[in-house]
Amino acid sequence: MISKLKKAERLESKDTYYITEYIWRVLIVSKLILPLLIRTNIKPNHITIFAMLCVVGSFVLLYLGHNILSGILFLIYSIADHTDGMLARLRDQSTKLGYWLDYICDYTAWFGLIILATYIYHLSIFCASFVAFALLFHQQFCKHFIHAKLKKLNKIYRFGLKKYLLERGILLGIDVSLLAIILSISIFSLKFELCFYTLGIIYFIDILYRIIELYRNIKLNGGG
Repeated sequence: MISKLKKAERLESKDTYYITEYIWRVLIVSKLILPLLIRTNIKPNHITIFAMLCVVGSFVLLYLGHNILSGILFLIYSIADHTDGMLARLRDQSTKLGYWLDYICDYTAWFGLIILATYIYHLSIFCASFVAFALLFHQQFCKHFIHAKLKKLNKIYRFGLKKYLLERGILLGIDVSLLAIILSISIFSLKFELCFYTLGIIYFIDILYRIIELYRNIKLNGGG
């Protein structure tokens, strides 16, 4: 998923979180939800199916004009999306089925909302295409190009604000929790075009920053 690297794949030597990821994973899931779930027989795939139902319910409510309830369900989906993976790792219950269910759920949530909002509120095709392309391009480019090349370097250097924040355990950028929050805001406010363009711009700025950071690292590692 977008910037959703496993802890073992991250390049930092200590735990670091995006701000919204910290709120979702540490403050809500780890401290409030997991202590309750660990005492039950609920499995990670059950949580994923619940998340999918939240997505479908959110879409139905949005179509019926109940945007506040729709936005709340979308936020619940996002929290559940973090919960299933954390519960799977905690219980060592990760499966291929769970991976694909999570994959389908996320892509249905993100692209389903873009398509539905475009249909209901007559958004421009350019706006929908822009945010969808930005989301997909960011995912594939960062995963197959940026991360792949950084992993081959002997040492990773950070710069400026990113370095300052990393030293304090904070990642600079966009992750799936921030994506879901911005999409939820678009549902609450019905300002879909504004939120979609904002998301697309954030993705492209993040890509540009990562490219600059990558080539500075290549040079510092003695590359051409």
